[in-house]
Amino acid sequence: MDHFAIVTAFGQDRPGIVALMADSLYRLGCNIEDTCMTRLRGEFTMMLMVRLPEGIAAEELGQRLTPYTTPLDLAVLCRAMPDQAATRQTTLDVPTFMLSVYGADHPGIVAQVARTVAQHNGNITDMNTRVVGSGELPIYVMVLEIQLQEAQQADQLRQALEQLKPLLGVDLTFRPLESVTF
Repeated sequence: MDHFAIVTAFGQDRPGIVALMADSLYRLGCNIEDTCMTRLRGEFTMMLMVRLPEGIAAEELGQRLTPYTTPLDLAVLCRAMPDQAATRQTTLDVPTFMLSVYGADHPGIVAQVARTVAQHNGNITDMNTRVVGSGELPIYVMVLEIQLQEAQQADQLRQALEQLKPLLGVDLTFRPLESVTF
């Protein structure tokens, strides 16, 4: 039976991090299955789901990666992934929506939007945020992918999000995602 691990690596952004991690995992016999990587200002962070080879447990993968990751001063965390969570599942027809939020940057935007989505049984499956613009006029940009259990929940969530606009001083767009294929 296959065993899987979640690997998180982060450190100061520089060329070669992805190549180093991919090569290191390959040398250890791991297969990279899913990834998510991004740069947060000057820091680079990545999450990888890897299938482990026979003889390597998730708990020891981090130690085995250390000789490879030390030259780039990467922090690496590894955790076993439950077999059922790692199982590939067929894409179900789950209503998926994109929510874009733009407005003057201030504390509480993410918290209030996320709380509203959760109150309407929405599952945030992806989220990216950035502060753009000048230091004097920072604009907060947030893009979320949201899955709802039933399409009819979308109207209720849309109304609740519309009520947030004046409270947060933001503009937002909530629309269905036409198709998702993986």
